[in-house]
Amino acid sequence: MIQLLLYFQSFLQNLGQSLLTLPKIALWSRPVQLPKATKDDLVILGNGPSLQDFLKNHSGFLQDKQAMAVNHFADTDVFTEVQPEFYMINVPEFWTEKVDEDVLQRRNKLLQNLQQKTKWPMHLILGMGAKKSKKWRDLAQQNSNIHLHYINPTPIEGFRWFRHFCYRHNLGMPRPHNVLIPSLMTAINMGFKNIYITGADHSWLEEIFVADDNTVYLTQRHFYDAQTARPDVMKKTGRNKRKLHEILHKFMLAFRGYFDIDAYAKSQKVNIYNITPNSFIDAFKRIKID
Repeated sequence: MIQLLLYFQSFLQNLGQSLLTLPKIALWSRPVQLPKATKDDLVILGNGPSLQDFLKNHSGFLQDKQAMAVNHFADTDVFTEVQPEFYMINVPEFWTEKVDEDVLQRRNKLLQNLQQKTKWPMHLILGMGAKKSKKWRDLAQQNSNIHLHYINPTPIEGFRWFRHFCYRHNLGMPRPHNVLIPSLMTAINMGFKNIYITGADHSWLEEIFVADDNTVYLTQRHFYDAQTARPDVMKKTGRNKRKLHEILHKFMLAFRGYFDIDAYAKSQKVNIYNITPNSFIDAFKRIKID
């Protein structure tokens, strides 16, 4: 009897989530044209601290594979060394008008570096919201090496069959609370067979603390600022600072989303390997590249 009630409860929950997802797709999702994989293997370069060691000691692993960089990778010198074929940005505040000054400065710096440094053909993949931003649209006109593509970050929830249908047709993805989620979903749908994740430390839980005034601080370390990063608030859409439960909820959605992605990848006969040492991600098969 208890099992029957639990099944019924799960059915109603999935039904409700599926029905609520439909208007989100109608309102937010648009047709998507993704670039196609030209090799079987892709390495996604997360910006976590461990990427420094990977680039220094294991850069040969990139040979005969394509690479996807994310977020502020173009702000570093290694951008022109690696020359990634794909680049993923899905940070809404990068194309939202009303943001704090520090966010605006980081956005302008990234735009400038992408425009000036990209000397090879590169597919720049952005959230659909960027399509309304003249600065991002102009980027492809300013630099003919950059080819723009847009994805739907629409959160998809509900029955597994329903979610996988939406995933396959690029209508949305698990809630994209981390750039790795759209990177993985896009890589699967581009046709890669083996996807390797590096620089995905995800060790933020060790870096959270609450000050005496109840402000929540988090030190987000990257491979390019691991020694200089300082505690800061986590902002919501580039402006309002998040509370602790909001930060933890955001993390929970990301880590849970990886399990959804792993299940979807397996249904598409795609292998995802986490090659990041000491990564907090517990969804994907781990291998050592030593």
